[in-house]
Amino acid sequence: MNIKKHCAVGIEDEFAFTRKLSEKHVRVAVIGNVDAGKSTLIGTLKSGQLDDGKGQARVNIMKHRHEIESGRTSTISSHLIGYDKDSNPIVGQRVNMDKVSGKVKHFTRKNDAELATGAHNLVTLVDLAGHEKYLKSTLHGISSGMIDYALVLVNSKHPPTHMTIHHVHLAITFNIPIIVVLTKVDGCPKHAMTNTKQELNQILRSSVVQKKPFQIKKVSDIAIIQDNLQVICPIIPISCVTGEGLDMLHHLLASLPKRRRHQNKIERPLEFLVEDIFHKTQTGGGATIVFGFVNAGRVSVGQRVFVGPFQDGTFRTVLVKSIHIEQTHVQTAIAGNSTCLALALGKDDRDLLRAGMYVLPHNDETSAPVPSENFQAEMTIVRGSGVDGTTITDNYETMVHVLHIKQCASVERVELLDGNKHRLCFQDGEEMMGDVARPGNRALITFRFKQQKEYLRPGMRVAFRDGHLRGCGVITKVG
Repeated sequence: MNIKKHCAVGIEDEFAFTRKLSEKHVRVAVIGNVDAGKSTLIGTLKSGQLDDGKGQARVNIMKHRHEIESGRTSTISSHLIGYDKDSNPIVGQRVNMDKVSGKVKHFTRKNDAELATGAHNLVTLVDLAGHEKYLKSTLHGISSGMIDYALVLVNSKHPPTHMTIHHVHLAITFNIPIIVVLTKVDGCPKHAMTNTKQELNQILRSSVVQKKPFQIKKVSDIAIIQDNLQVICPIIPISCVTGEGLDMLHHLLASLPKRRRHQNKIERPLEFLVEDIFHKTQTGGGATIVFGFVNAGRVSVGQRVFVGPFQDGTFRTVLVKSIHIEQTHVQTAIAGNSTCLALALGKDDRDLLRAGMYVLPHNDETSAPVPSENFQAEMTIVRGSGVDGTTITDNYETMVHVLHIKQCASVERVELLDGNKHRLCFQDGEEMMGDVARPGNRALITFRFKQQKEYLRPGMRVAFRDGHLRGCGVITKVG
């Protein structure tokens, strides 16, 4: 993220700008097995240039050298695409003229600030890792990304793998509608395509997914599935080399209705999720920039806020010095905006900032927020490939994801809700006290963080894993 390049919008346009990025901004996760072509597809959609068949399109969006060399994404990255009123992608270029000769000097692609300002609606594609060793990063991206939809990419030349199935189950567990994209259809043998579609249909119609496959063949088909994505799973065959199906995919992305109504949370108290931290030094002083998501309320330049919790469980009072949205300077950010805040923090506190913190409202009438060491959640233990033997009982240790928070926690108590009481016996035959939860069970589970307290509230979605996703639910009580 480049926080140095920015432009400003007029005060009269700022409200419309921030509202657009809240109300007309859809976030789409791009998931699927490694080598399915996720980064290549994003690079092609964003640049408007076809791939050379060797992954050249992905080079422009990858963040690290080892990703470019290996062709495998290992981190989470977001890429903005703008659409006009006719659902056409805005991939135009600025023309830079030579001031002396008056001739075209060179072309420059529009940056995110220009896209956000000029587009009618926006789509952010979140590139997530496909390799099994990076599954924890993918789960964190799904949990914290405020995802509206998921594009599941499947290599048409090979049947869906176990990681494809796991990614599908992950999206379904988080109640995210899925859209299947069959990639690399250029040169795909007919029998391979048939086998891939047959296995894909079996996965979608399974008892876990329960979706009806629907292949989109023309633009008019998009209107059929727009309001039925909880039941129907669209399938679009595409090729980033020949361009087949890309226009259809653009039309589908541009027409997706926004699921998360953050604009309805603007009048609530401020809740800003800190996802990343940057330190900017300059002559005469410096600033600490936190990047994150405004989950509720609004935040303005000059406002005093709480930030925390720190290692000791306390919150610090800080001043918001400036705000940037999509490299554009604004005075106020509202719920639904992905935002950079420059905070006036002391030198000692800067190094203590971490991802997973919150920025919360501060005024003379409110006391500092109180973080929690333990919490209770109503959980469903997931079924799926490789997890059906999982047993959840007291003292079970796991990695917990609560929105942008991820921390190791232990289970203090399990109370089954579905009436199926299970007991677990030691090898010597001695029965354990308490309930035992297995795949398919619903249970009230009490967790305790192992490292430090976190800010939580009832209603937050929580998931836990130990290699694979084990359970998902909602926090009912904090303590």
